[in-house]
Amino acid sequence: MESTSSNSQVRGNLVLSVWPNCKNLLTIDPTCLAASLWLRTQGYSYSIVNANRQLSLIIGTYPTLHDVINKKHYVGFDAIYQYSRQSDPSADELALLAAFKRLFLPAFMHSQWIDETNKPSVHTLYHYTIGLPSSLFYIRQKFSSARVWFNLIRSRCSYSHEEENRIYTDADRCLAILNNELEKHNQPYIGGEKFSLIDAWVSAHLLVLVRHTLEKSRLRTLLVRYGRLVDYIQRIDEEQSLLLKENVTQTLLSSSSSENSFDTASILYVVSQVISFSIFLFMLTKIGANYQTQTITS
Repeated sequence: MESTSSNSQVRGNLVLSVWPNCKNLLTIDPTCLAASLWLRTQGYSYSIVNANRQLSLIIGTYPTLHDVINKKHYVGFDAIYQYSRQSDPSADELALLAAFKRLFLPAFMHSQWIDETNKPSVHTLYHYTIGLPSSLFYIRQKFSSARVWFNLIRSRCSYSHEEENRIYTDADRCLAILNNELEKHNQPYIGGEKFSLIDAWVSAHLLVLVRHTLEKSRLRTLLVRYGRLVDYIQRIDEEQSLLLKENVTQTLLSSSSSENSFDTASILYVVSQVISFSIFLFMLTKIGANYQTQTITS
C-alpha cells in the first residue's frame, strides 16, 4: 500500500482512538479500520489507542482523531478524512462510494448481524473483544442498524427470502463493479494509482468480511468469485498486518493518558450498571418473598 512521508514529521502528535483490536485486525470495526488505513497511506504518523470509554463505545463516537498539540478532536471517519485529505475526491470516486454504500452495505450488515449462519461467531467475537456489558448494547445497536439497511428494499419485495435475495444480488453487482474497476486499467487501487476515499471504505469492510465471516456465509462466497478483488484485499491485508505488528511493539499511551483512561462518565456508567443489577436482584427476591408469604397465608 503506497504511503507518503511528507506528513510524518508534522503529525507525530496524532492519536487515533479506535474500537478494540483482535489478533487479525487493528480494530474490529470497519469504520475505524478505514480511518487507520487512510491515515497510514497519507503518510501521517500517529499512535493507536483502543477505545475503553464505555459510553462512547455504546453511542458509537469512534473513530476519534486527537490532535494533541492543537487540542482538537475529530470524531468519525468523515471528519478525519476532511482533516487529512490532500485534494477533493473526483466525481467518479464519489459515485463509486455512493454505489458501494447503497449496494454492498445492506448485505454486509445482514451478513454480520442477521444471517443465522454467521451471527453466533460475530457475537462471540464482540463479547470477547469488548467484554460485557458494553458488547450487549453494541450488538443491539448494530442489529438495529442492520434492520434499517434490510428494510430499505422491503417495500419492493413480498417475502422475506426475496428480500434477502435482493440485497445479496445487489452486493454481487457491487463486487463486480469494483472488480471491473481494478481490471479496467490494470491499476493497483480502485481509485487509481493512489489509495483513495473509495479504497478506504471498500478495503476496510472487505478485510472485516474476510477475517470475521465464516467461509460458508453467503457474502463471502460471492467475494471469492472475483479474483482481482481478492488479490487486492490480500495485498492491503499484508500492509495492515505490518501496521498491526508495529502497533503491538510500540509503547502505547500510559493508563494515565486522557485518551486511554476511564473518564468520570465511564465510571458512573459502570457504577450505574452494578446498581441497576443489584436493584433487579432485590426486586426479584422481594417478589419471591411476597409470593411465598401469600402462599403460606392462603
